[in-house]
Amino acid sequence: MKILALTNLYPPHHAGTFDTHCQSVVEALRTRGHTVLVLTSTQGLRGEQRDGEIHRCLLLNGAYGAPKVCAILPLRAQEIHNTRMLLEAIASFQPEIVHVFSLHGLSKSVIFTLRNARLPVAYAVSDHWLSAGVQEDPWLRYWNAPSLPILEQSGRAALEMSGERGRLDSTAPTRMMKGYDRIPALYGDAEARAAVAPNSITAFRFDRMYFCSQALKQLTGRVGFAVSHTDVIYPGITGDFVGQIKPAGAPVKKFLIVSPLNPESGVMTALQALKLARAARLNLSLHIYGRGESSYVATVRSFVVSHQLPVEFLTISNLNTDMAAIYKRHDALLHTPEWAEPFPVTALQAMACGLPVIASTAGGAEELLRHGENALTYPPGDATQLAARMQELQVSPALRCQMAETAQADVMGKFNDTVVMDQVENFLAVSQAQIA
Repeated sequence: MKILALTNLYPPHHAGTFDTHCQSVVEALRTRGHTVLVLTSTQGLRGEQRDGEIHRCLLLNGAYGAPKVCAILPLRAQEIHNTRMLLEAIASFQPEIVHVFSLHGLSKSVIFTLRNARLPVAYAVSDHWLSAGVQEDPWLRYWNAPSLPILEQSGRAALEMSGERGRLDSTAPTRMMKGYDRIPALYGDAEARAAVAPNSITAFRFDRMYFCSQALKQLTGRVGFAVSHTDVIYPGITGDFVGQIKPAGAPVKKFLIVSPLNPESGVMTALQALKLARAARLNLSLHIYGRGESSYVATVRSFVVSHQLPVEFLTISNLNTDMAAIYKRHDALLHTPEWAEPFPVTALQAMACGLPVIASTAGGAEELLRHGENALTYPPGDATQLAARMQELQVSPALRCQMAETAQADVMGKFNDTVVMDQVENFLAVSQAQIA
């Protein structure tokens, strides 16, 4: 198949673990004989860059350091640019199917552009670009909100009366088709949005889509998007992550966190738990790998210094090549998110490497983790419970080894890259055949 992969970020430019998912899928598809062109943003560059395999020419809006554009004229110019880049890639590459990954920060109007192009399209949803991002999209909000501030409302009315909205259908679409001029279920007031029934919004149609977890699929359906017909394909792990499980006699001292540093990361909860563990005379240390918001980083660093905690803050230069080695240098992973994380990829990778994992039950974690069988879990934000789990790992070596063995077997049986890529490849083939 000739596949056009559309995504917001593509390595070496990324913001976290899931941003490498597109690259993993693309490289595996190429290995299996498919021809893939990646269309992505200019993130990390001073301008556009194109070669035979990657076109970096899309513009981000309000994400990953890109400025937020909301004024209608510059927003229109950005939307027209991204639509043109997509249509040019389709015209020059002539794909048999478009595989859409994350649209976070990208124009959500490309959903309508792709439908108008009458190409088979398969969506892979691994973050909240659909469940939350479409509602926040400034271009679609401008055209589809039932009401706007008075000046914007009068400006929009003038543009619609002049026929400008109809002319935008081919250059920067504002709707799936005529008749969907307003979408109160997404862009109305709080009362209108609260009244929307699950899986009921028909202004967006996705014929073929798969999610990275049941939790993310269910969340997206509750918001109102019609996704009850969609599939779930979990992320996969390559053989590079398979490590040797440490024997029961090995100490558990070096704990690890790999996470963006923000208030939802749960890193502060981990530091509070570390403080409690140290007060209980547990001999352990913590390495934190990640970057994040400067104010939050300053807060957690101040907490570490004021309580004299054995913590080091480190960064990862290359997620693809460095992560497996980082896991294998530690004794256990703390996975501490306090938000609706779609799926705990970091925990998945650590389990493959043979590390025992302690994780919060936020988001899609419960689809991977079984407390006391392949991991230890705790309620998000509960530092006392987390400290108790850390102590449990240290004093129960037999349980630790059994959990690590079960976890590694789970990962290699259900989440290994070959099994997952068989599912993705079959999904694309069926999508291309059904819609072509």
